[in-house]
Amino acid sequence: MLKILVLIFLFSSSHWIVAQDLKTIVIVDFVKVKNEKKKEAIFYYENNWKLYRDAMLKEGFIKSYRLLEVKADSTGNFDLILMTEYKDSIDFKKSEERFEAVMKTNRPNGVLLLNEKKPAEFRQNVFVKFGETVFSSDKIRKKRHGK
Repeated sequence: MLKILVLIFLFSSSHWIVAQDLKTIVIVDFVKVKNEKKKEAIFYYENNWKLYRDAMLKEGFIKSYRLLEVKADSTGNFDLILMTEYKDSIDFKKSEERFEAVMKTNRPNGVLLLNEKKPAEFRQNVFVKFGETVFSSDKIRKKRHGK
């Protein structure tokens, strides 16, 4: 059931804005919080993952990002969903080198951690999915909001 809800969200959210003729790329990471270390996980993502994406967004290297908290259940053994949207496959292909540069600039001494817990101690990447936009609400939304 949760997987179906996630897919419905991915394909119906008005926040995922794309032009009808562009095929944006969305990377979705499904993350399990380990050892009841939710505070460490949220701290890590807010102070590192978000920081890097804010910088990438400012540079125009990504189109949007989002972190969702979900309740793990029998259909999905994950607690967090991390989404990063690229305007096209070209930006996606350049993402690794761009993220490396952003990370060096924004966190030259490495990531910030809560309670000195390393990522492997508080999270597990369950799986990653790549999606390409087939259609979206962008043109309708832009007309309504005058953008």
